[in-house]
Amino acid sequence: SLPLFRMSPSTQLRTGFSIPLVGLGTYKIVGDDVHPCVEGALKAGYRLFDTAKYYKNEPELGAALEELAPKYGVKREDLFLTTKFFPDKDNVTEGARQKVEESLKNLRTNYIDMVMIHYPKSDDRENEDVMNKEARKDIYVELEKLKEEGKIRSVGVSNYEIQHIEEIKEFGKEMPVANQVEYHPHFTREELKEYCKKEGIFFQAFSSLGRQEPALIEDEDLVSIAKSKGVSVQLVLLAWAVSQGVGIVPKSASPNRIIDNWKVLDVSLTEEEVNRLASKNLGKNYIRCTGWLVQ
Repeated sequence: SLPLFRMSPSTQLRTGFSIPLVGLGTYKIVGDDVHPCVEGALKAGYRLFDTAKYYKNEPELGAALEELAPKYGVKREDLFLTTKFFPDKDNVTEGARQKVEESLKNLRTNYIDMVMIHYPKSDDRENEDVMNKEARKDIYVELEKLKEEGKIRSVGVSNYEIQHIEEIKEFGKEMPVANQVEYHPHFTREELKEYCKKEGIFFQAFSSLGRQEPALIEDEDLVSIAKSKGVSVQLVLLAWAVSQGVGIVPKSASPNRIIDNWKVLDVSLTEEEVNRLASKNLGKNYIRCTGWLVQ
């Protein structure tokens, strides 16, 4: 059965725009799967759609939203579209501009709500490469220009550590509005999270379920909290972030699962439950994104 339609709570970004706390992550939703997933999401109430160059689905997402949003009475200004990309190996500035122009075309829109730097280095450079720092500067400065031109509303980062964000103070006009990182009870990123809070940077989680890592989803406290609420452990993990004001973008290629994830809005955790799960921190990442190794 469909959950009752409701809207996600949202947070105001430093640029003054509001971002929903709950959105649809579209990693690995490709080709013909995109349309039914977008339809299920819009029907449930999702308004934030999170993609990336790396996901290779921008054109399909843009086409699906253009067709389906009007069907559900959703206007462009009701949507929050995020995309992200890595700095290029060379010609970082030109590459960033070209990628944004391409995303505008793919997503069939004249502005993107948030563009994130997907990673603190190019895919084609080593963690220790001395050029990484310069690339981070070049891509950020260009994204800020695109923001001034109205093509982007907000500039964010992903997989950035404190040292990468601190650098921005040297050349950025503003700090990034958000940082999207892996976040779940086995990887609580306390120091980074506190830093982002202090700097007014929205903290957004990816891989809230830790890729369904058995050590995480079979945790006895998690299982007992889920039982006591009559919901799945997956919903408790999603609610764990949302209860703390942390954004989530759970992904699924199943429209039913997408609709089911929306029920996170009906699950509330007590402070004690949030803390009990946070105490399970192992400092353990389950995704290959290891920004802390990037110099």
